[in-house]
Amino acid sequence: MRGAVSLDWRAMRSLLSALAALVLLLAPQVASAKSGGRVDTLAHRDALIHGIAGDEDYVFVTEPGIGVATDGPRVVALDRDSGRQKAVIPAPPGGFKLPFTLRAPGDGRLVVLDAGGFPPQGPPIVYDYAYRTDRKGKLHAKLTRTVDFAGNPLGFAEDVEVLPNGEYVVSESVFGGLWLIGRDGKVRPGLVPAAPDQPLPGLAGCPFLGSNHTVGGLPFAAPGNFAPGAGSLAVHGDELYLSSTCVGGVQKLKLATLRDGSRPAAERAAEIVTVAPRRNDLESLKGITFDPYDAKDPWIYAGDPFRRQLIRIHSRTGKREVLSKDAKRFDFTVSTAFLPPERRHGRSTLVTASDQEYRWSVLNIALTADQFRPPFVIAEYHKR
Repeated sequence: MRGAVSLDWRAMRSLLSALAALVLLLAPQVASAKSGGRVDTLAHRDALIHGIAGDEDYVFVTEPGIGVATDGPRVVALDRDSGRQKAVIPAPPGGFKLPFTLRAPGDGRLVVLDAGGFPPQGPPIVYDYAYRTDRKGKLHAKLTRTVDFAGNPLGFAEDVEVLPNGEYVVSESVFGGLWLIGRDGKVRPGLVPAAPDQPLPGLAGCPFLGSNHTVGGLPFAAPGNFAPGAGSLAVHGDELYLSSTCVGGVQKLKLATLRDGSRPAAERAAEIVTVAPRRNDLESLKGITFDPYDAKDPWIYAGDPFRRQLIRIHSRTGKREVLSKDAKRFDFTVSTAFLPPERRHGRSTLVTASDQEYRWSVLNIALTADQFRPPFVIAEYHKR
């Protein structure tokens, strides 16, 4: 009996040793899948924030002037390293109505999409600014172009992206469509429905799936149970990637398809391809972006706001990885942007803006009053 017990114990020790070795072997893989990098806080803002962009020196952020608004609708410039406010971008004549999303395509240029108010009080407008820093370190910005969408059937403009040829594309989430701005500043349909009662699959809005949703411990219900259509945009090579609350996940289409005005929109919309399918009934991936400073990086980075986390999606396989579940730093992340490396052979930095909009009773009718918890966080994610 004593020998049998000894044999069993030796076998048990061998099994435990094998299991321990397996855990040690798998631990780095699990950590990489869930974190994959370092997360920091760049800045806290007293006002609700939404759009974000940046360069070697600055991080630009929109304050739409809704929810929690300390200084009205505006765009601010923060120091990239310290997060301190350096300047306020001069407003256009008549002021901003709802500065929403941003792009900083380089060479001292800043693109601002003003969605026209919430609810919209006018058509969306895209503003182009040129900016520079003088010898004393002061930022100067000048409005150089205004593109007004007046006269075009847009409900709510969600995002703007700069294409490789210098054109812009603007997403619209109510009727569901993609609009183009030429280098000459003229607006033309890219992929838009022929009529409001002829929605395009993959771009139009629809009812939310499921019921009894919660976000961050709060009940959630959208006004009219409406899930917006075409939302966040990201260009990569010759393809445009997009996300939609209605569809969930991430989709893509060829830029040539987007620009091909010789074919009906319904025919071209059928060529939208799923990159990553919806994973949850309540899903809207926001701020989708590629790292333009790392040509070998195939991942799409995005906020997963309804789960209050930062994720990435492989652009070829659709595989998802959670980068951070830090719900304080990624408290409903709605926009992201990569900043260039600060030193030669260094890594780029992903900055994010989170607006806590699920805590706003206007967008979450399950609430009887706003539940905001300022400050609003601008976070950084550093890739390994």
